Amino acid sequence: MSMTMAEILTRLTSLPPRSQSPHGVHNEKYDSQIRDLISYLKQPGKPSDIANASQYLLDNLDPSEHSLSYLYVLNYRIQSIQNNTKNILPDDVLPGGNSWGWAVLFLQQFDPIQMRYAGQEWRNIVHLVSQAALAVSKPLLAVQIMKDSILKIDPRSRVFTSIHLVFVRLCLLSNSYGHALPVLDRQIYLFPTTTGQAYQRHHRHLPCAVHEPSDALIDENADFSSKLTYRDCLQYLLYGSMVYMALKQWSKAQHCLSMVIASPVTNSVSKIMVEAYKKWILVSLLGHGRLTPEPGIIASHVTRIYQSLTKPYASVAEAFERGDYRGLIAEIEIAQSVWCMDNNLGLVSQVIRAFPKFMVTKLGKTFCALTMQDVAHRVSGCLPSSGIEQFVACTIMSNMLDAVLLHPRNNDDHSMLRLARGAKSRLPQERRVQCQLILADQSFQVLADTVNQSNVELDLGNDHFQFLQKTQRWVDHSGKIGRSFPAGNANAADADEDIMSDLH
Repeated sequence: MSMTMAEILTRLTSLPPRSQSPHGVHNEKYDSQIRDLISYLKQPGKPSDIANASQYLLDNLDPSEHSLSYLYVLNYRIQSIQNNTKNILPDDVLPGGNSWGWAVLFLQQFDPIQMRYAGQEWRNIVHLVSQAALAVSKPLLAVQIMKDSILKIDPRSRVFTSIHLVFVRLCLLSNSYGHALPVLDRQIYLFPTTTGQAYQRHHRHLPCAVHEPSDALIDENADFSSKLTYRDCLQYLLYGSMVYMALKQWSKAQHCLSMVIASPVTNSVSKIMVEAYKKWILVSLLGHGRLTPEPGIIASHVTRIYQSLTKPYASVAEAFERGDYRGLIAEIEIAQSVWCMDNNLGLVSQVIRAFPKFMVTKLGKTFCALTMQDVAHRVSGCLPSSGIEQFVACTIMSNMLDAVLLHPRNNDDHSMLRLARGAKSRLPQERRVQCQLILADQSFQVLADTVNQSNVELDLGNDHFQFLQKTQRWVDHSGKIGRSFPAGNANAADADEDIMSDLH
């Protein structure tokens, strides 16, 4: 072990984590310590020295305590290997390699406070892990790691970044849909901001401030995200809807698709929006048994464009709503090439399977009771007669139909389907409404918190308005007293009087 390596290690371990910094260390001092360390790491020739000693340094650094140093050493090591091998993904960074192991360990243990100073370097490691997992056709290896990293950097996950898009895509490729929900289910309503405006510079927070929310510090200068485009946002919502479709959460899937198809446009719509509209029609049938109204904010000319490009889907929806099973099958068979080309064959197949369920549930709107023979007659064609009773029983157990099956004592008689009426039948709907109200309340609370934060940053809070009113009183009083006293003395007198009144 050379002295140079020991000296480098001593310098890299000089910065403690924010939670373990000496009591009384102010944010300004800790911020200065971090920036001094970054300046040291970026000194000319230092990356080469650190890369040569990277194995020793990474073995002796704790990624949870010295996250910033660990991250820079790991980045310098990977860059050196990439340059030497002329390969973006050398064996050392693939699963099983040394750099892969260090990268995974880092992403599991890093200190999010220190990472606020190295957004681009952190993003490089996250992207590298995702690319390495894809290179060996094992995207699942990166899913859990990326999910934890996103939520550690931004626990409320309110700011949309390019990492979100990569993460949801990995979840789709690995069929690990449940892993996407902790990120997808959160309300994302912010983009990395530009700090060039005067009010943002005035209210700029120090990144090391522990009490500050992470979303206030994820801006374009922090480089946690690559440059985002309009397409990235739509693609994320489309991927999110596909995750919800796989989990059969049709309402959430339709909500994501609605945001895509209702996105503002000038003249024409994008390919992503047309793709979303096709899926929106099918998801509407699967979730509600009918074609629901389009979002009201969609312009009429945009609706006409959608309708002209999705005629096969509209024909399927019309046959489904009419209850015409044979017509539905005919429309689906005619457009087989369309479903395959649009990658919607799976959704169309689910529409066929969902048709009998909605036909049975519609009976509850008309009848109080039916024999199985009557049910079989009304859903004839889409189900074999021998399996009607079992199908109805499954529909009841899945809570799609609020009813009871009555079996007669005489086996020669048909079973009776008695459909619930009154308060009992309204109970599931009331529970759903209650859940929706709770979710809406949470969304409004998030919105209110954001508005309050914006008011503070824009000096629109109550405290600032009270200060302006008080200042105006001082000016008015100075004008009145100016005839007897010099203006400067009048201002001082009024200010002293106002301060004294605040003390009482």
